[in-house]
Amino acid sequence: MFQKVSFYDGKDIKKWQTFLKELSEKGTTGILLFVAEETPFDYNLIQPIFKKMKIGVIGCIFPEVIYNGSCFKKGIVGCAFSSHIKIKVIKNLKTFKGNFPKNFISKNTESLLIFNDGWANNIPFLIESLYELNDKAMSFIGGGVGSITDVNRSSLFTSEEYFSRGAIIIAVNDYLSVRINHGLQPIFEPFIATEVDKHILKSINWEPAFQYYKTLIEKAGNIKLTKDNFLEVTKTYPLGILKYDNEIVPRCPINIINKNSILMGSEIPPNSIMSIMKGDPDKFIEASGEATDKAKIDFEIKKKKSPTKALLIECITRTMFLENRFNEQVNLIKTKAGKKVMLFGFLSLGEIGSTGNKFIELYNKTFVVGMGV
Repeated sequence: MFQKVSFYDGKDIKKWQTFLKELSEKGTTGILLFVAEETPFDYNLIQPIFKKMKIGVIGCIFPEVIYNGSCFKKGIVGCAFSSHIKIKVIKNLKTFKGNFPKNFISKNTESLLIFNDGWANNIPFLIESLYELNDKAMSFIGGGVGSITDVNRSSLFTSEEYFSRGAIIIAVNDYLSVRINHGLQPIFEPFIATEVDKHILKSINWEPAFQYYKTLIEKAGNIKLTKDNFLEVTKTYPLGILKYDNEIVPRCPINIINKNSILMGSEIPPNSIMSIMKGDPDKFIEASGEATDKAKIDFEIKKKKSPTKALLIECITRTMFLENRFNEQVNLIKTKAGKKVMLFGFLSLGEIGSTGNKFIELYNKTFVVGMGV
């Protein structure tokens, strides 16, 4: 899938051309860029360089990027595709009608990479549209782009434009074995999300959402939950949507809205059955290692060879929770993946994944890995 993955610190704009030229060596079919949000990235200055390229350049802004197993708040990870690709750019998800070109997915398409503005509405509809578009088993992997502090920042770009609230979908004629895990456990009985407006959870069991959540959290953690310590406390206690197949899809509380509502990291379907979850560093680390191990086995069974690259997508709130134990997680991933496997990727605002035989899901606080060559 990727014939080359490299890193550039982004400090000197004059070196952009060299960086892109090295990525566009013979056989490259397109360039995908992951840009860390603190990188001095001036699209208006860099766009002319993109336009001079003979192949397409697309990219996204993330809270942090991952290269060779390390996280960077500044810098760019460049990925050179070696497989045939098709690209669909959606400028505004709010007005998206579910339309894709008829030939967007061909008989040779094996994977879809999905990058959406993490703060945009209508992401569940995008995922449903992609699932309905698919008439065969494929791998789906991706994540929410953008800044966790500046919700209005443009976070998607092509050679032609720099935009927000949209998505970029890449259909690839190559295989990634995808595995998903979060390691969270429910700690209370389920409840109903009785009033929801996209990302905003307004009521739980017909009671104000924040007051209901606050009562349970204070009981569970023997702490007082306030607006000032909200993120610090809630990183340990996300919510989870209970699915029909016993899967739990996490949702992260981000902030308090209008005193009684909770801003969530991703949309919640109305009347969802939910529970409060609890995070544990050991379980988080174990979950990422298990996902990596299974993804490697899946790839080896299907392709009869070992993977050489691992695309890592991890929720930014997981790294906030793990703090100095994040390196311990990375070391386990390296061990499970194998010494010769390049680890790269990004910290996201929501994660998208499907192993090919299940419905595509939008997650929070989850680790997703795609292994390939």
